[in-house]
Amino acid sequence: MTLRLDAEFWNARMAYLAKVARADAIAVILQMKGEGYATYVAYNLPTEIKWSEGLPAAMLAKAMSERVTDQATSGVALGLSDGRIADTLAVSPVIWKDQIVGGLSALLVGRAFSAEDLASLGRVGDLIGLELAEANALWRAQRQGQDAEAKLKASRDLQAIIRKERDPDQLLERATAQLADVFGADGVSIMLADDQGQLSVRSSRGLPDAAKLDRKRIGEGISGTVAQTGRSMLLSGQVQGGSDPTASESMIAPLRSNGRTLGVVSVKHRAQQERYGQMQVDSLTQAASEIASALLTAEEFQRAEEDRRQALVLYELSRFATLGNDPHNDLESAVAMLADNLRHDAVGVWAADEHHLHLRAATGYGDITPSDISTSGTDTVLAQVLRERRTATAQYGMAEDRPDWAAPSSTHFLLAPIGGSQTGVVLGVLVLGRATTPYTSAEADFVATLGEYLSGMLQKSASTDLVQRTASNERRRISQELHDGVAQELTGVVLALEGCQRALDRDPSALGPQLAKAARDARATLSDVRQYMAALRQTEESGGLNLPVTVARLADDLRRQSGVAVDFEETGAERQLEPFVERAVIRIIGEGLRNVGQHSGASNAKVILRYDDEQVVATIEDDGKGFESNELSTAEERGHYGIVGMRERAEGVGGQLVVRSEPGRGTIVRATIPYRVAIDGTPPGWTDTVEDTDQRGAIEDLERTEKASFLGRLFGR
Repeated sequence: MTLRLDAEFWNARMAYLAKVARADAIAVILQMKGEGYATYVAYNLPTEIKWSEGLPAAMLAKAMSERVTDQATSGVALGLSDGRIADTLAVSPVIWKDQIVGGLSALLVGRAFSAEDLASLGRVGDLIGLELAEANALWRAQRQGQDAEAKLKASRDLQAIIRKERDPDQLLERATAQLADVFGADGVSIMLADDQGQLSVRSSRGLPDAAKLDRKRIGEGISGTVAQTGRSMLLSGQVQGGSDPTASESMIAPLRSNGRTLGVVSVKHRAQQERYGQMQVDSLTQAASEIASALLTAEEFQRAEEDRRQALVLYELSRFATLGNDPHNDLESAVAMLADNLRHDAVGVWAADEHHLHLRAATGYGDITPSDISTSGTDTVLAQVLRERRTATAQYGMAEDRPDWAAPSSTHFLLAPIGGSQTGVVLGVLVLGRATTPYTSAEADFVATLGEYLSGMLQKSASTDLVQRTASNERRRISQELHDGVAQELTGVVLALEGCQRALDRDPSALGPQLAKAARDARATLSDVRQYMAALRQTEESGGLNLPVTVARLADDLRRQSGVAVDFEETGAERQLEPFVERAVIRIIGEGLRNVGQHSGASNAKVILRYDDEQVVATIEDDGKGFESNELSTAEERGHYGIVGMRERAEGVGGQLVVRSEPGRGTIVRATIPYRVAIDGTPPGWTDTVEDTDQRGAIEDLERTEKASFLGRLFGR
């Protein structure tokens, strides 16, 4: 008996069997699950004949259920391939080893089957049963050979993956796909245990969403039991309480290597027939052990690579901090390097500014820069970082509300304080984000180190901002002083020289007084220029004159230049002031005395320097012509920047300036400056003196209603 299965074989075979059955056409009919009857192979019959309807369906059902051969000679009209119409239909069951495998239909034109013909048709059915059994056996053998070859290739591919893959995530993903091919599985999952002994799905294929979210503690449920005992399991049918109710058969094996259980691997299918036995369980157990060993090796390689990356990152951060000359650009470059080298989807450096955080450098935050974040709110994550000075993790779904520091590109976040380990002062917050992968405890330890490395860069960037703002403020102040002082005095010199020119042309006798006036104006201007230069040197040089000596010299300069009688009085125990406080006091007194000499018309003036417990108070009094209080509000508009500049200097170091004046009763200017800037930014008050209570007239208080800001206080430095 031949085992050929091609179409030529079946065509010749069916033609021969039609002659044996003495039929004009025959067909082998198979019953399809849920789809009725279909032609498997036929002779002299078109393929479109419908066996699942009418008389043919009834006869096939009777033959297969009662195992009898029967014929019908009425109600039959089936077209044959040769164009004739058959009017007789006989059906016989096809049986193999007492199992019904199909039906044999035979058709005649113009006559009926005899009893001998029907008996012959039954024997042909037996032959067909044998042919189908042999064909099925050959198909199964070929299919098994193909499956075995495919599984062998998949097993070899799995071994290649295990040997070569050094990325743990890629290893798990590729091993999962190969296990599905090796075991013909509809679903495969690999669960790994974390530091707390909880199993979670790290890689899967063909699993429902609910199964992907499954969590089990070691010792809990089937997966937890396999992880705890280290013994594989084979399960048939639905498992009560299982994560995948669609599975009909499952194998679970421990991921175990060198006495350590890393997790479990599960393989399952949903077919009705059994696929797995002890041989498959043993194969999965061996594969799981090899995957576990490869995973440990890959994790060692990953740790080594991570150490290399971290060392490189710290080295680059050190270079930025020590050799960088553009702090803002260096900070941006450092953020980009962290995202690239350490595989973060978002990195943000938030600088602390009083009760707010400001984003200084970032990547992964999108085109819209987040606004400043208040640190006095109810954000427990920020509270842990800023107040407890330790790292924190957080997780937010893509559609979930999140704080502004959480970049929209990520779901897992790791935060660390910038600075604080040495001084206890947190300079800012480093925020790292990833879209899918959670952060580990080892990464949390490293990011704490990153925060300390970034503290120097953040300080440098803030200092650059401060220097730029201070320089801009100083340039503006010098511009004001030059405009209101030297520029006006030079104008007077020019006018005096022009008067000399006119006197020479008109009245030479008046030339002497005009030249004397021009000389006095020039000397006064030169003196002011020298005073500016001395003040600048006092700003930049350490070891300059102390405050009382400098103030005494300023008073003496005014006495010599203008003839005004100037007294200097110092009260209280002299205190060593912060350099920026001392500079502010000197410049306020210098500007006040300059105003006395240039604008007051006074004969007498007095400078009082008083050291209180928490503040220094500088007072400049004169008996000049005074002014109306409403003139102060328009001084800057009229080009007089002296009082405005004095006020800004006082407020810049957390102090305040008060001006009291009345026409004909002179002027009092009082600056009250704390020894140290108050923490909350509130300028301390000042105590009235006897002279204050005696003063009457209009009073103009230049203290601003709002508190001096942190940056405003820094300007004084």
